[in-house]
Amino acid sequence: MEFLCEDLPQHGLVLVPPSSPDYAPLLADIRQRLDNPADGAPPIPPQYRPRISEEDHPTSAILLNKSAKTIAALQVFWRFETEAGRSYRHSHGMLSVQTLLRYGGSAPSFSPIMGYWHTIFPGSKRYLAESGMVGDNTDVRPPAPEEKWRGGIMVGGSSGGGPAREPIKQITLVLDGVFFLDGEFVGPNREKLFEQTVADAEAHMSVARIARDAHNNGTTSAQILAEIEKVTGPAPEHPPMMNLAFRNPDVTQDDFRRAALQQIAFQLANRRKFPQAGDDGTVYMVMAWADTVLPNFRKL
Repeated sequence: MEFLCEDLPQHGLVLVPPSSPDYAPLLADIRQRLDNPADGAPPIPPQYRPRISEEDHPTSAILLNKSAKTIAALQVFWRFETEAGRSYRHSHGMLSVQTLLRYGGSAPSFSPIMGYWHTIFPGSKRYLAESGMVGDNTDVRPPAPEEKWRGGIMVGGSSGGGPAREPIKQITLVLDGVFFLDGEFVGPNREKLFEQTVADAEAHMSVARIARDAHNNGTTSAQILAEIEKVTGPAPEHPPMMNLAFRNPDVTQDDFRRAALQQIAFQLANRRKFPQAGDDGTVYMVMAWADTVLPNFRKL
C-alpha cells in the first residue's frame, strides 16, 4: 500500500509522512507533551482524550505550520483507492471554524484561552491521523496566565467515513482547507469549508439584523421569533447535517445557507425551552450576534 501526502508548501503548510527521517523525532516531542501536559492544559476526560495509535501510524503525518499566520480551522481527508479501482474518502475537521465565528463575541477572559488551545501557532506542529489530531501550542511557548484552561472539555471534530474497506492500493492524506485567524483561506476546498463558513456567517448576521431591527421598533419577543422563523423555516426535529459537500460535490452556497438557517432554527427552538432563557433571553442572544466582528473571509 502506497501512502502519499498533498500539502500546501507554497503557503507554509507541510505534511511530514512516516517515511521521512524527520517524522520520528517530531512525533516523539508531541507524544512527550501528550503524556506530560503543561500547567493550564485542558482537563480532557479519558473517552475524549487524543491518542497516538500504532494502528494509525502508516497513514498519519505531522503537520508543520511554517507560515507566519495562526491556523484557526483545518479540514483534511484521506482518499482511498482500492485494488478494484474504486475511490472514497474519510473527511475530518481537525479544528472548528467556531474559533472564527464567535457569534456575539466571547467573554474577554475566554478569548485568549480559545486563541491558545484551539489554534495552531506559527512554528507549531500537530500529529494528524484518522483517529484525530494531537498536539498543542506548548511546543512554541507555554500558556500565559490568561490562556490557562479554567473549565470545559475539548472534543475532536466531525468526520465522514467511506464504505467497508477493500484491499487498498493507495491512500492520500490531503490538506483540503485551512483558515488562518485573519480569515484567509487556502487549499483545494473539495469539502467546501470556505463556502460553508461564509454561508454560516451570512445566515447568523441576517437573523441578528431581523431581531435587532424588530426589537428597536418595539416588537415583542414572540413576534420577533415568529419573523425569524419565516426566514429559517420551522425547526427540524434533529440538527441538519452541515458537511453537505461530503454527500454531494455539487452543493451550492444557497444549500449551505439553508442548512445554516435550519441549524439556527433548531438552536433557537431548544433555547426557548429553558426557563432561564425563554423568548426574551433567546431574542437577546440573537441580537448579540449582530455585534460579532467577523474576519475578512477571502480565498487565495
